[in-house]
Amino acid sequence: MIDPIFKECLGWKEEDIRRETSVHKGFIDYSFSTGKVLRFILEAKNEGETFEIPKSLASRYYKIRGTISTDPKIKAAIEQARDYCANAGSTHGVVSNGRQYIIFEAFRHGSDWRDGRCVVFRSLEDVRQNFTLFWNILGREAVAAGSLRTRVSQEESPLEFTVPRQELHAEDSALVRNDLGPTLQPFINYIFGDLTDQSQLDVLKKCYVAQKQFADADVQIGRQFDHPPAFATKYGVQRVFESTVGTGSFQTYYEKCEELLRSTSRRGYLTILMGGIGCGKTTFIHHFYNFVVRDREETVWFYVDFSKAPPESKEIEGYIYKSVFQDFENRYRDKYGKLKQELTNIGVQSSDPGRKDLVVLLSLLMHSGCILSLVLDNADQHSYVSPEYQERVLLIARNLTDSLKTITILTLREESFFKSTMSGVLDAFVAPVFHVSSPPFEELIRHRIDYVLELLKKPDPEIEAATGSPISLESKRDTLLIFFEIIKNSLRRSRVVGKDILEFLDEISGGDMRVALHFFRTFLTSGNTDLNEMLEIELRERRDGGIGYQLPFHHVIRSIILENSRLYSSGRSRIMNLFSVNPQYTNSHFIHLAILNYLRNRLAYDTRHGRGYVEIDRIMNEAEELSINEAAMSDSIKKMAAFGLVQFENQSKEGYDRATYVRITNMGTYYLGKLIHTFPYLDLVWMDTPISDASTVKFLLQYVVELVPYKTPQYLEDKFARTELFLNYLYEMEKSMFANNPEFKHSDLTSREFMPQILEHFNKDRDAILKSRGKTVKTWRSSRTN
Repeated sequence: MIDPIFKECLGWKEEDIRRETSVHKGFIDYSFSTGKVLRFILEAKNEGETFEIPKSLASRYYKIRGTISTDPKIKAAIEQARDYCANAGSTHGVVSNGRQYIIFEAFRHGSDWRDGRCVVFRSLEDVRQNFTLFWNILGREAVAAGSLRTRVSQEESPLEFTVPRQELHAEDSALVRNDLGPTLQPFINYIFGDLTDQSQLDVLKKCYVAQKQFADADVQIGRQFDHPPAFATKYGVQRVFESTVGTGSFQTYYEKCEELLRSTSRRGYLTILMGGIGCGKTTFIHHFYNFVVRDREETVWFYVDFSKAPPESKEIEGYIYKSVFQDFENRYRDKYGKLKQELTNIGVQSSDPGRKDLVVLLSLLMHSGCILSLVLDNADQHSYVSPEYQERVLLIARNLTDSLKTITILTLREESFFKSTMSGVLDAFVAPVFHVSSPPFEELIRHRIDYVLELLKKPDPEIEAATGSPISLESKRDTLLIFFEIIKNSLRRSRVVGKDILEFLDEISGGDMRVALHFFRTFLTSGNTDLNEMLEIELRERRDGGIGYQLPFHHVIRSIILENSRLYSSGRSRIMNLFSVNPQYTNSHFIHLAILNYLRNRLAYDTRHGRGYVEIDRIMNEAEELSINEAAMSDSIKKMAAFGLVQFENQSKEGYDRATYVRITNMGTYYLGKLIHTFPYLDLVWMDTPISDASTVKFLLQYVVELVPYKTPQYLEDKFARTELFLNYLYEMEKSMFANNPEFKHSDLTSREFMPQILEHFNKDRDAILKSRGKTVKTWRSSRTN
């Protein structure tokens, strides 16, 4: 059976074949050569000796030491053939019983040969159905051309990549087109940041967004960062729900603690407030004490912000003492002036206080009828510098609470709470845990825009008094009013474009309202925010009785991704380029996308850490079966974790080395399902994508328009042209990848083709925009040619 298949089907000549060649360990059944070059040896087994190839696996490629070797007959046959290869000096071998073929790599440079790969044809029917591949591997002409090296060993020749932006001679200088930046800054500082300063109480009161029990389903469903995680069930975590009359169970517990302290309680009460990064824990605390606490006149609360604390754990107690005295001086100087004088008279050191000084201060306040409360915010701030730091904060908090008889609220991020549960330090605490979720960004930002619009109607002196900054609006007042009215009217989920913008801001911030506000501030002041165009169209719309200017999605996304740069840079932007490639480990542009897709398809998986988590080793094993470089996989997962597209079970963005599981986040799902199909995103990231085709880079750079100080008539057409070139390059790279790795189509990790769908979305977007401008693709391409 072997002779006719190789001679009559695969094109081998009789003079190419030697049979029963004697070697040290026996006789080689077949040796195949072209000219004087030995190409491979073949170990022939009896026709009745069937190989039990794992039926559960549809793959054609296997790692030699992996699943394929679970059949003792296959393992023995491969090892025997490998010994013959070693004796004969052949780098590849074939084992066959006439009907089944296993083609393997007998030597690997710098590693064990068992780490090599083999290609399997399970039967003659399999050979018949896939004869082109069979021919391309074992055909005489194919073997002579190096098919065993490219198809079996799959040696990937490193490609020469060029990053287009590095080929530009013009400097990527900052844009300063938005001349409203300096005028906006006082409003940005006062309204569009954290509302924690006493000077911002009016903003906090009017712009606070309550934790609602029945939030917008579109925003809350699927949110992975800011719902109480599964591990919190053991600790009885309660969600904070607020209404017009209070903060629900959190307030109930707090008021009960107040009653106990007024009676004969001999200890204090510690509460943990947990939530995702930037979900609003600090804002919740300040709003609670300033506007919700029932007996605010009797309540004295001290705020300790560990984000400003020294990173050495030995400094923790001293920092708390200093913060308490500083807060007392700033917040209660007028109210308790006599008490301050009494402290001075008895020698209390307010400039460098110790524990005794703190005890004296709190004792005097307590005897004055005050309810004392201590807030230790951002208590986990330095946990990555020193693993013991957070545990020490917890222990000190417990000790101070008991000895000073305070209501102590300690805030932690979810990942920090998880670390403390794993270390066991929380097991010694009897403290209720409450969870704060992120508010919908639309509600948050509209509250603040409304506040700005009201403030802008006041005279300059009142605005100066509120913001604490010198103001001279003059003619810019009307411009600012129009600018914020445009934004307010655009950011509505009831409008298609507004919904897209809000979804973008929600998802790329990962539910972190601090980050979402940063992106919004970036849009306000970015040099890529074309204010003149906005005002011109708005005024024309008003004159003509139109609905007013609506912020285009591409306008917002461009300003946020680029900030003040003309060109996209993955090193500067907070938006990740999913098509980037690290040539040190791989030639593929699709590693990031493949991992995200694999994880998204497993969102229903249930583990003790929560749904959607997948063992990292499982992903690595899938990659190993396909001979994908492990370093390429780990490099990709680390980068996506840093940007927030994936999340480890230890809840740390830098925790890859200590992680066992990983899952896709809401942000990762958004990137995969929407952002990579978005024309503005694609049009920006190509500039910083390593490209292996020199002609593509050359043509792309012909359509660079960022460095032109004004928009040419062909501005949009050039953007279409370069994006299409970029996508066609990626399409060819993906097609080549599957052609060279046919086994990729049979793996859950690599089976999906991304580029056809991305191109389809691009073509629809381009056609719709051209149609709105009275053009067609045909006329557009014709004008480009001319």
